[in-house]
Amino acid sequence: MQGSYDWALVALSFVVAMMASYTALDLAGRVRASKGLARRLWLWGGAFAMGTGIWAMHFIGMLALTLPVRMGYDLTMTLVSMVASVLSSALALKIVSLGRLNWLRLGGGGLAMGTGICVMHYLGMAAMKMEPAISYDPALFSLSVVIAISASIAALWLAFRLNDLSRRTPFWYRLAAAVVMGIAICGMHYTGMAAANMSPHSMGIGASAMAPAQLSITIALVAGCIMVTSLILSVYDAHLASHHARMAASLQQANDELKSMVLRDPLTRLPNRLLFEEHLDTVLRRAKRHLLPFSVFFVDLDRFKNVNDSLGHHVGDSLIKAAATRLREALREDDLIARVGGDEFMVLTPPGTDKVQCVGIAARIVEAMATAFELEGNEVRISSSVGVSCYPENGADAHELMIHADAAMYYAKAGGRNNFQFFEAGMVSMAEKRNVLERRLRLALEEGGLSLAYQPKIATSDDALTGLEALLRWHDEELGTVSPDKIIPLAEDTGLILPLGEWVLRTACIQTARWHAEGRITVPVAVNLSPVQLNQHDFVDMVKRVLDETGLDPRFLELELTESAVMQNPDRARGILLELRRLGILISIDDFGTGYSNLAQLKRFPIDRLKIDRSFTAGVMRDAQDAAIVQAVIALAHSLQLDVVAEGVETREQLDFIRSLQGEQYQGYLCSKALAAEEFEAFLDEWQSQSLPASALLAEH
Repeated sequence: MQGSYDWALVALSFVVAMMASYTALDLAGRVRASKGLARRLWLWGGAFAMGTGIWAMHFIGMLALTLPVRMGYDLTMTLVSMVASVLSSALALKIVSLGRLNWLRLGGGGLAMGTGICVMHYLGMAAMKMEPAISYDPALFSLSVVIAISASIAALWLAFRLNDLSRRTPFWYRLAAAVVMGIAICGMHYTGMAAANMSPHSMGIGASAMAPAQLSITIALVAGCIMVTSLILSVYDAHLASHHARMAASLQQANDELKSMVLRDPLTRLPNRLLFEEHLDTVLRRAKRHLLPFSVFFVDLDRFKNVNDSLGHHVGDSLIKAAATRLREALREDDLIARVGGDEFMVLTPPGTDKVQCVGIAARIVEAMATAFELEGNEVRISSSVGVSCYPENGADAHELMIHADAAMYYAKAGGRNNFQFFEAGMVSMAEKRNVLERRLRLALEEGGLSLAYQPKIATSDDALTGLEALLRWHDEELGTVSPDKIIPLAEDTGLILPLGEWVLRTACIQTARWHAEGRITVPVAVNLSPVQLNQHDFVDMVKRVLDETGLDPRFLELELTESAVMQNPDRARGILLELRRLGILISIDDFGTGYSNLAQLKRFPIDRLKIDRSFTAGVMRDAQDAAIVQAVIALAHSLQLDVVAEGVETREQLDFIRSLQGEQYQGYLCSKALAAEEFEAFLDEWQSQSLPASALLAEH
């Protein structure tokens, strides 16, 4: 029996095949992207949509064949063929959802899927109620099977390949793949149809009441609705998955940022103390397991607090970042550096680092910090104190190693800064003493536990009182009398120097202004400055404020600073000193001869007098070199029209030597020690009542 095809239905069958293929490609991605119950639901829901589409294509393809007799179909057999299509689709989706598609899996899956499609097709053909039954051409039958298996292999490979590339595979790629798969499916179907031999005398049994075209359109619409619904659900699910992925990525990013905030210093991005301790625990376990040495470094930036307070926090932040960069450059690649405090860093070396290597690391750190920093137009000079504790000799646990490195750092700081020290027994107690000293100093500054003593300056020509120097004194109930040599370095290290310096200046001005008002004296008071105060960004304003509030005439204030303080940042220092000089304030260089001793440089500054350090004055009668130095300093000072004050004069012979060189003033124990305010007032009262030379009166005190 010969039949003909309704080409409109043939075209419709191809469209359905292409839709089924596109649905398969899309659903394969959803199955692979899902997990658990969702994966199983997408697998069987997708298999139903895909299988229905393929089955609909075959059924429409059969209906496209127009025969001389009306056809009927066995409902049970038709449903069984549809089940076969769904099962083969489920197999395909399952294979595509697997992690890898090797050749064995591809071949076996293609064979099983192709066989399932053939079963579906020929069961559908068997559902046609004809008498006698349909027979098949063996060659074409075999060809249809080969086409089905080949098409299945190609479909599996395409689905896996496109899905493996990305969910962002362009629409046109998927559409092109769907067209290829649709052609293959139709090719298998119509080859199978060509293999069917129908007897010329065949008759249809139980013909359908609906025309083939109507039935085909109905089936296509139902299958299309199922596939479109599946695609819509797939797209929506993909959108939700993408949204969830973005939210998860955003949450992960937030968690990473939070973790970074918790474990890293926000200014330098270096590990903080918490992360450093985690690494230290890890290194400690490795070192114990393999019996290897390593070391912990504690690095403190000397005078950082002074920079922060004097030049502003923005410069302090810039200094911290620049110091962190230098420290990284000074270390080896596998050394860990962390910022554990405002001006404190810690370094952890890997297991296997011996003491010789640690010496080199510490030396590089000290050298790196000793070079001047250029920060926002300021030349900033600091140094570093470095303490080192070594495993296992200096500690068996992380806490002990860190404590001992800290103690060694304080020992290095007490040794003059700008150096490093390895931990030794006894350093812990020294660090504890320093902490007590700092705590008591803060308390004394807050509660008025400090005082000033005043040492007179005397003219060498007539023993007249020419001035007085205010000197800091501290007697603590627990610590006893604390030397200024301990107070000032501690205050500079802890940031107390600025409030302490202002207190000294204010107290000296108040006392001197009162003595002036009482008519006791009409000489200036000298106040020592720390280099930190000279770098204070509002230093001149602070001095003006103190003078205004205390009522002291600026002409009766003399500020003493060391040569090294001036030369740290010469341009800035010169500008500040010029402002002070315009106010009428006197400027002296203290301890001349112990620093640069460069008068050629000092002549650029508005200086009124030089003070010769007591170490040279003490040796003028027994050391020819000291005598020559004093003689040269006085001669050079006079050539620059500067007065000279000799410190530490204790004997008449020393005074006579200074007089012979025409040094203008002196101070020291020969005339008097520094006197408390009440003692100095008693001296002044006695001096005025007896009209005696200052030296005669002071010698009695």
